[in-house]
Amino acid sequence: MIRLFCMLLYAFLIFSPVLALGQEDGTAPDAYLQRLKVLAILEDDENAMRKAVRAKLEDMEAELQELTGTYREIVLSLGIAGTTPMVLREFYAQLARVNDRSSDILTSLKNLQSQVEARLESLNNATGSVDDKEIQDAATTVDKNYIAYTQTLTRLKTALKEQAVNIKGKMGVAEKLEKRSSLLIKRMEKELPSKWEGYFIVGKNPPFSEQFWDNAVPFTRWVALRFPLWAERFSVAEKGATNALLFFVAFFSLLFGAAVLAGRRIFFEEEYRSERPKFVRACAVIILGMTILVTKEHFYPKFTGIMYMVGISIVGFGSMWVSHIIRCTFCEYAYPSRTPLTWLFAAGGVILVTGMPEQVVIPVWIVLGVLVSGVMKNRLVQHSILLRQTFWFWMLLVTFAVAIFGYGRLAILLGMILFTGYYVYTISRAGTCLASFGISHLPDHGLYPFLRALLMGIFAPIIWAASVLLAFIWIYDFFGAAILEKTVQINIGWKGFTLHFFSIILVVAFFFLTRAAIAVVNTYIKRTGRKWPRGKRGTLHSLQSISTYTFWALFALLSLGALGVNLTSLTVIAGGLSVGIGFGMQAIFNNFISGLILLFGRSIQQEDIIQMGNVLCTVKKINIRTTVVETFENAAIIIPNSDLISNQVTNWTKDSAVLRKQLTVGVAYGSDAKLVEKTLIKIAEEHPRVLSEPAPWVEFNNFGSSSLDFILRVWIDDIDYTLRTMSDLRFSIDDAFSELGIEIAFPQMDVHIRSADGLPVTEAPAES
Repeated sequence: MIRLFCMLLYAFLIFSPVLALGQEDGTAPDAYLQRLKVLAILEDDENAMRKAVRAKLEDMEAELQELTGTYREIVLSLGIAGTTPMVLREFYAQLARVNDRSSDILTSLKNLQSQVEARLESLNNATGSVDDKEIQDAATTVDKNYIAYTQTLTRLKTALKEQAVNIKGKMGVAEKLEKRSSLLIKRMEKELPSKWEGYFIVGKNPPFSEQFWDNAVPFTRWVALRFPLWAERFSVAEKGATNALLFFVAFFSLLFGAAVLAGRRIFFEEEYRSERPKFVRACAVIILGMTILVTKEHFYPKFTGIMYMVGISIVGFGSMWVSHIIRCTFCEYAYPSRTPLTWLFAAGGVILVTGMPEQVVIPVWIVLGVLVSGVMKNRLVQHSILLRQTFWFWMLLVTFAVAIFGYGRLAILLGMILFTGYYVYTISRAGTCLASFGISHLPDHGLYPFLRALLMGIFAPIIWAASVLLAFIWIYDFFGAAILEKTVQINIGWKGFTLHFFSIILVVAFFFLTRAAIAVVNTYIKRTGRKWPRGKRGTLHSLQSISTYTFWALFALLSLGALGVNLTSLTVIAGGLSVGIGFGMQAIFNNFISGLILLFGRSIQQEDIIQMGNVLCTVKKINIRTTVVETFENAAIIIPNSDLISNQVTNWTKDSAVLRKQLTVGVAYGSDAKLVEKTLIKIAEEHPRVLSEPAPWVEFNNFGSSSLDFILRVWIDDIDYTLRTMSDLRFSIDDAFSELGIEIAFPQMDVHIRSADGLPVTEAPAES
C-alpha cells in the first residue's frame, strides 16, 4: 500500500508540469514555472533514490563476489575432501548458506528492478502526454522551459535505464550462482548418505586382523593434516574476537537474568527454595552452551566442527542436570543423574568431527566407556542399584562389541544415539512433571477439573514432540539435511503393505489425541458422578471403562487407516479368529463377551460388594477378560468374567448401598422388657449411620434357657460402614445397660446331687 501511494505521488509530480501547459489563461507561464520548481525537487529525490539503489547494488555485488569465491573454494576442495563425509558435511552446510543467500539477493534485485521499471514507465508516460502543437502556440519562455523539462526527463530516463541494466547484470550473476549451487547441493545430497555409510560400515576390519593394521593411518600424519586447518580457522576467528566476546557476554547476561527469574517463579514455595541455587547453576550451563552456538552461528558460520560439538554437549549436560533437579523436586524421583553420559556424547562427537583414524578411535572409545561406567557405578551404589540393572550399561557393552569388530566409528554413533534417547526421555519426563505440578495448583471446582485434564492432555504430547524435534535438529545439523530426508523417506514394505515415516508420526499424534480425549471425558464422568448416590457410583466406572475402550477402538481404526492397512482385509482375520475360537479360544472369547456383558449390563459394577460362596469382596476393576476383586483382608483375586456370568453371585450393593443388619441381645430374667426396647431404639436412633426411615425396631424374639432374647434391626446407610456401626452399637448398649442396671444374661445351669445311703439331699448352684 505504501509503495502504491509513493508511485501515485511520483506520477502526479511528473504529470503536473505537463498539465500546466494546457492552461489557457494568462497565468499559464507563471503556473508552469512554479511547476518546474516541483520538477527540480523531484529530480533531487530521484537522484537520492538512485544513490540509495546504487549503494544497495554495491553491497550486493560485494556479497555476490564473496559467495562466488566461497562456491569456487568448495568446488576446488570437493576433489580432495570427497572421501571424508565430515568435511563434505561442512561443505554442504556452507553451500546451503551460499544458495540461500544468493536466492535472497536475487529476490531483492527483482524488487529493485520492478521499482526502477515502474519509475521509468512513469517518465515515458509523462513524455508521451505532451502535445507539440500546443507547445508551438505557447510563449517563448514556455518553449525554453519545455526544452529544460524534456532534458530533465531524458536525463532521468537515461540514468534509470543504466541502473536497470546494472541490476539485470547482477541478477544474472545471482541467478547463475543460485542455479549452480542448487545443482551441486543435489549432487552432494545423493553422495552424502553413501559417504556416511562407507564412513561407518563399509570396509571395516577387526583389530585382531592384519588388514586392520596394514591400512592404518599414522597418528602423526593425521595431526599433520588437521593442524594447519585448525590453525587457519583460529587465525580467522581471532580477527573478530572482540565483537564476538562482547556479543557472548551480552547474550549470556540476558539469558542468565531470565534463568534467575524462572528459578524464583518455579521454586517459589518455601519447601523447594533450597533447590533454587542448583537450578540456576544448571541453567547457567545451558545458557553457556546456547551462547557458544549462537556466537558461532553469528560470527563464525563456517565453523561447523568442534565448536558446534562443544556447544551442543554443554547444552545437553545442562538440560539433563535441570531435568534431574525438577524430577527429584516435584516427582519424588530418587535415582542418580545420568549426566556423565554426556561425556560419551561430547567425546564421540569430537572424534567424528576431527576424523580420527579407526586405530585411535577404538581404544579411546573403550577407555572412555569404562571411565563413565566407573563414575556411574559409584553413583548407583549410593542408591543400592547395581550397574548391570541399568539399560544404558548393556547398550554400552554392545557398542564395545561393535568397536572390537572394527566398527569404532559406528560404535561412537550408537553411543551418541543412546545419549540422545536418554536426553529426549529425561527432558520429556521433567517437562511433563513440571507441567503436572503447575496444573495441580489449579482449583478443584467448577470447570477447572476439565481444564486440568485438557491441559495435561495437550502439554504432554507437545513436550514429547518438542524433545523429539530437538533430536531431529541435532541429526539435521550434524549429519546434514540429506540424511534427515533419507530417514523421513524410509519405507518398509511387506506383501503390498508399505509403512511410511509420516504414517508413524500420524499414529503417534492420534495416540496423544486419544489420551487427551479420554482424560477429558473421564474427568467429566467423574465430576458428574460425584453427585450420584453411593449405590449408583459403580455406573461411573463402567461408563469410564466403556468410553476408554471406545476411544481406543477408534484409535485402532484410524491408525490402521493411516498406516495404509485395507480394512476389508480384516474379514480374513475375522475368519481366522472364528476358526481359532472353534479350536482352542473358546475360553478367551467367552471371557471377552462376558466382560462386555458386565460393562454394558451393569449387573456387577466397580466398587460393588459381592459374595461368591463364602468370600466377601469388593470389585476393583472390570477388565475386558477378567475382573479384579479385593477381599477385606486386602487380598486381590482375579476372576474370569465368565465365572461371574455363569455362577451365582450375591451383589450386596446392586441398586443401593443401604443394608439391614440385626443385633441379638439377651438380658437376664426379671429385666424390664419395655425399658430394654426403649433403650435399644434410642441407641439406634442416635447413631449417625442408622437410617431413621425405615425406622429401627426391636423384636422380642424368645424366652431363652437363661435369657430374654431381643433382636435390634437397623438400616445402615452405607455398607462400607457396617462393621464399625455394629461395633459402635454394641459399645453403646453395654454402656447404657450398665447405667440402667440391666443385666446382660449369660448361660446358667443348676446341678442337683441326689442322696446316697440315707444321706440328706443338698443343692449347689453351679455356673458354666
